[in-house]
Amino acid sequence: TDESRSFSMANTPNRDGIFEFVIKIYQGGLFSEYLDQRVQVGDRIEVEAPFGTFTLRENRTSGLIFVGGGAGMAPVLGLLRSMAERGVERKATFYYGARTAKDLCFEKELAELGEELPDFRYIPALSEPVACEDWDGRTGLITDVVQESEKSLEGMDAYVCGPPPMVDAAIAT
Repeated sequence: TDESRSFSMANTPNRDGIFEFVIKIYQGGLFSEYLDQRVQVGDRIEVEAPFGTFTLRENRTSGLIFVGGGAGMAPVLGLLRSMAERGVERKATFYYGARTAKDLCFEKELAELGEELPDFRYIPALSEPVACEDWDGRTGLITDVVQESEKSLEGMDAYVCGPPPMVDAAIAT
């Protein structure tokens, strides 16, 4: 079709020739359903990328706060991978908001990154936990979790990616 969709990239700068995206499969989704049910190895997909930049401020030593929700996982994951590959030793916390536990992703890799990055914490929170889910983590809007968890954000570098209402709330925080 002539339709297009926008997705955030999760790859690091040194993965030459590889584009990695985090794409949730939606039932009836024009592109996600195509990826899930029809695309085959070797099929060609036209890609136009990127439209923006998301890079770590390298000349800084301050602590890092990453706040993400939904597709905001992709660019933050890319930065965290890059930090681990390059041995960046800045204190970093990644607050990630999802609706339910089934919306969480990359849990194992984030735990592994926690072992590679010397002062890294990953704090997920669910805004709509389902009673049948075995969840004992944080709940509520991710920006509220940041406010409850951080005594002060003064002097820290913040990176925010996700749905516009979450981004607006994070900026206000």
